[in-house]
Amino acid sequence: MAYQFVQRRRVAFSETDLAGIVHFACFFPYMEDCEHAFYRSLSESVHKMDDGEGGWVGWPRIHASCDYRSPLRFEDEVDIELIVANVADKTIEYHFRFLQLDSDGKDPVVAAVGKVVVICVRFLDGVMGAVDVPDVVRKKIESAPADIVAEFTA
Repeated sequence: MAYQFVQRRRVAFSETDLAGIVHFACFFPYMEDCEHAFYRSLSESVHKMDDGEGGWVGWPRIHASCDYRSPLRFEDEVDIELIVANVADKTIEYHFRFLQLDSDGKDPVVAAVGKVVVICVRFLDGVMGAVDVPDVVRKKIESAPADIVAEFTA
């Protein structure tokens, strides 16, 4: 089962402000894109995910936060690390760490840390309601070990 994923990206000019620094709001789409890539790596999609019972579930956000530590700039390479911090009955909590890479890929700097909590919902007759995380999802992901979660929040 998986609890960790890394996505590498390069900062695009359109994501920066006049000073050439990534705009704070861009970190939220970065986290969402990393989450989607994580599920694609598991042969899943967050859009209309099969619930294993002939229906599908979705994952609206109930919490999102990001703490900024060092600026990212145009053309910086960054590794976005995702861990599954907790799989509860109806929610999944992800933690993210943004590592700014230098030219040789050594000594990365933590540029930001983020957290997203999603709730599992099922759509029945056009009504959305919270449900338990399906077993088909639980068989593919697990909560990260406590020491890894602690490292991400340090």
